[in-house]
Amino acid sequence: MNDSPKHARPNFRSSFIALSAFLFAFYWLVVATYPEFFIFNPFEETSLLRQITLTLSMLGWLVLATVPALALFSYAAGNSTLIPLLPIAALLWPTSVVINQVVLYARDSTWYFDYLLNYPIFIASDILLPMLLLFMWQDLRDRQGRHEAQA
Repeated sequence: MNDSPKHARPNFRSSFIALSAFLFAFYWLVVATYPEFFIFNPFEETSLLRQITLTLSMLGWLVLATVPALALFSYAAGNSTLIPLLPIAALLWPTSVVINQVVLYARDSTWYFDYLLNYPIFIASDILLPMLLLFMWQDLRDRQGRHEAQA
């Protein structure tokens, strides 16, 4: 017999609230741990191309650090209007990293992907969690389609 109150059991809604809080905290903790990787003035760079790619990177991590958490929290509250933003939010940062790597390779003839080995937490922030968001988006999109088909 389960003596715990009914409201204490986790449910679908509380899982999305917890995940949105985790995503928000995780990305901002990574930013706080490695501010030199995330907080900079892109216009200190002399190359216009680097200014553009660095600005894209800043936009990418800001979007990844905030939009998925807002979308999932909103979804938990019954509003799915931000769910279509999940793939954009998930892919903007990793795409900007790859673009930056290509531009740096063209400039320096050196790849800088070793940051993933030197700082393994970036495997989670740059690869694993964006992939998770894409999988979640696909599932939520399919779920939405099934609900609309049943209505």
